Amino acid sequence: MSRFAYTPLVPALIRDGWVDVPQAGFLGGANCTGYVVSCLIAIFFPRRCGIQSVMRMGLVFALLGVLMSSFNFGFSWLVAARFIAGLSAAPLVVLTPSVLASQLPEKLQKIGAGLAFSGAGLFTLFVSLTLPFVLTKDVQIGWFYEALLIAVASLAVWPLTSRASEQPLPAPPQSARFTGNQNKVLMGLGVAYACGAIGMQPPTLFMTDYLHRDLGVAIAEASQIFSFLGLGFAVGAGSSGLLVTQFGSRATLLTMFSSGIASLILVLITKQIVLMAVAAGLSGFFVLGMVSATSQRTMECVGPEQHPRVWGNLSLIFAFGLSVGSLGMSAFLKRGATYTNLFEIATVALGVGLVVTAVLSCKQLVSDSSSAKTIKGNR
Repeated sequence: MSRFAYTPLVPALIRDGWVDVPQAGFLGGANCTGYVVSCLIAIFFPRRCGIQSVMRMGLVFALLGVLMSSFNFGFSWLVAARFIAGLSAAPLVVLTPSVLASQLPEKLQKIGAGLAFSGAGLFTLFVSLTLPFVLTKDVQIGWFYEALLIAVASLAVWPLTSRASEQPLPAPPQSARFTGNQNKVLMGLGVAYACGAIGMQPPTLFMTDYLHRDLGVAIAEASQIFSFLGLGFAVGAGSSGLLVTQFGSRATLLTMFSSGIASLILVLITKQIVLMAVAAGLSGFFVLGMVSATSQRTMECVGPEQHPRVWGNLSLIFAFGLSVGSLGMSAFLKRGATYTNLFEIATVALGVGLVVTAVLSCKQLVSDSSSAKTIKGNR
């Protein structure tokens, strides 16, 4: 909600004169910059005040940021609002999987790791389908509607965070010496994750305005098409654990990047609305499927003890990729680039990510042998 529910509002923000096209992109960049800072919060604050407090901090930032976004006190105000909303992301994205893992039996942990990210998809789907009914007159009503949904969700989640530890986490364990293949896998995951962050910007940030401004689709219809992205989020996140269990993390990562490239190519070669909906769904499948599969591949590479530290670092790399991608593409728009140019850049980025994944992230690990036996047993 603090990240992807912004996109369906972009055409209305421009329509009502709150921002112009490049400014809408820069607001997305401010949100991603907030995510960079939130990664540092997620890495260091649990050592001082515990996971529970940091997760609740994330819920407060989400509601505050979207409430601030509901008032147009100028572009600088909106930048601050989107930055604060971005602060909410990593305390929930980085910490929730480890909390879930501590509550689940080992046989369900991979499936649970995927489901941990599916909420983003379900909420994006719900908002995209219902937002047009409140967005007909004034974009501010849309913001208020999203703030109300976040308030309800936060009230529901607040008591559940009591499952997380209240105690400050101990200092991280002494960094283990990883083998050559482990280092290559981690390097590949980092580079591919950054490429994925850059490549996801056009479909997750500019898709609705591209549909409305370049293809002439009505704002309400563009929002409904964007709902397929939310559906893809939910399916990608929810199925990633099953795919890893059945086919392994390496094949799953390659599948996710391939689906992302296919979605961008669809946007570039067609203007048919039905295929745009398919492209949005494939993009969503890629985004959260990639996040979940990368987390699980990291777990296989370094083990559960080192996972929170390494996964936090990878999330920081991802956040930098988000920020560079959104701010860089917004700068291109300001210099006269088109949305089509941005989708072309994203295709190249994901192509690089696919190659790096195949060459480095798929290096053989000791854990892959046991995983392969489990997969054969399941079959």
